[in-house]
Amino acid sequence: MKTFEVVFSSNIKEVNKIVKSALEYISESIPMADADELMEIRLILSELLFNAVIHGNKNNAEKFVKLKIITDGNTVNTVISDQGEGFDFGRLSYKNSEPSTDEHGRGILLVKALVDTIAYSKNGSRILFSKKVGVHV
Repeated sequence: MKTFEVVFSSNIKEVNKIVKSALEYISESIPMADADELMEIRLILSELLFNAVIHGNKNNAEKFVKLKIITDGNTVNTVISDQGEGFDFGRLSYKNSEPSTDEHGRGILLVKALVDTIAYSKNGSRILFSKKVGVHV
């Protein structure tokens, strides 16, 4: 089991650097992960980290976002938390597969479609997800 952990100031300019470092860690930890799986993880991390900075911490550079990734075998377990007030994640409709016209929540629905498990805690200011990679049949 290996761990990648970073805490960064809520600045959207930091997100791409953090995602790149996280993908390098995952590639080294799970060398069987293919390019498509890594692209999905890039999308997931980008969406959730941007949400944490923009919606969670309201672009307040004095607040921080934490990213922790633990690779265990072929599973990428991730926790992302911000210092925001959270949101009512129960309001998101996971039942409707049609595109939403709402400006908020579509990214989270996309993420839900790409991960194996997803959960929220601390009123939505912390998200946990896992995704298996490198398991090719």
